Amino acid sequence: MYANEHGSSEIVRFLNSNNYVSPTGYRKTGIVQNESETKYNWNEVTICNMLKNEVYIGNTVQNKKSVISYKVKKTRTVEKKNQIRVNNTHKAIIDKDTFEKVQCIIEKRGTNKKLKYDYLLRGLLYCYHCKRKLQIVLKKNSKRNAKAHPYITCSNYKERNCYPLNINYDKFEEHIIYIVKKICQIYSRKEILYGIYEKCQNKTINIKERFKKKIEQVNMQIFDINNNLDKMYIDKLRNIITEEDYVRISNKLTFDRTNLTKQKRELEQKLKLSNQNSDTKNKTKNEKELNELIENFLKTEKIDKMYLYRLIKKIEIDKDKNVYIYFNFSKLNSINQNINEFIKIEEIIDLE
Repeated sequence: MYANEHGSSEIVRFLNSNNYVSPTGYRKTGIVQNESETKYNWNEVTICNMLKNEVYIGNTVQNKKSVISYKVKKTRTVEKKNQIRVNNTHKAIIDKDTFEKVQCIIEKRGTNKKLKYDYLLRGLLYCYHCKRKLQIVLKKNSKRNAKAHPYITCSNYKERNCYPLNINYDKFEEHIIYIVKKICQIYSRKEILYGIYEKCQNKTINIKERFKKKIEQVNMQIFDINNNLDKMYIDKLRNIITEEDYVRISNKLTFDRTNLTKQKRELEQKLKLSNQNSDTKNKTKNEKELNELIENFLKTEKIDKMYLYRLIKKIEIDKDKNVYIYFNFSKLNSINQNINEFIKIEEIIDLE
């Protein structure tokens, strides 16, 4: 039900109105559905927890919570990466494809109830500058009886020293759907465009090499700063430089080193992402999933939000209303970054 856009509150109403017993009630009574009124009702918290529980796809997850201290009985949730996960320990009752669809929807829109205005791009829009989610709000123009229209805004932008934003949502959605469809159509003709895609991949390899070279340069600069700080300290001990000069110069060098260290971390993160995108095993898996997604996406007359969430990671908008679409698949990102070049090739093919 959740995969088909029924919210958690709607699911709770369905289960309670049909007298399905909650998990607590089932443990106590062994009854799944009670024809008479039951006191073991469902609630949204139970539904939300069940939607994210991997036990239904055959996985066992342990170490979900840990005790803060042996003196205190309170527990805290353990980060997902530090939990103990064993796959395929028992028979699954939910197929993994449905489970992944639901996780994707939860990530984009949260587990709250279905909203009155559940816009197609809700949960995908982010501010380019402050990286916060953008809001879609209804606004009226100056005319008294004018109809309210949805607009994309960056709420509380002043508090975060960000920029104001005001974009007509309907026109924006139409533009995004056109671009996404165009990219999917180009991908569906990948046999013809394979050569140009390889060029894009080669560009990625060159970018990775540049990241590595830049990291080496930054490491050398940090090494030089550390050496200079060591020499200065010896000079201070020998009274070659004054305490005042030592503090002034060392503060400057330390500030430079902090900035370089930050720059190095950013470069390493970018390099890590580039390596992940070029992983051969993931490519094979992603390509199969991507082929199915695009085939289904292009078939449907009405855009399915589920397919859109699985195709697109996020959409960022900057203060000048420039739009940056980030896909969940490296091939679509390559087409998006070089779309003008692809369109030129398409025009040549059509002419032939």
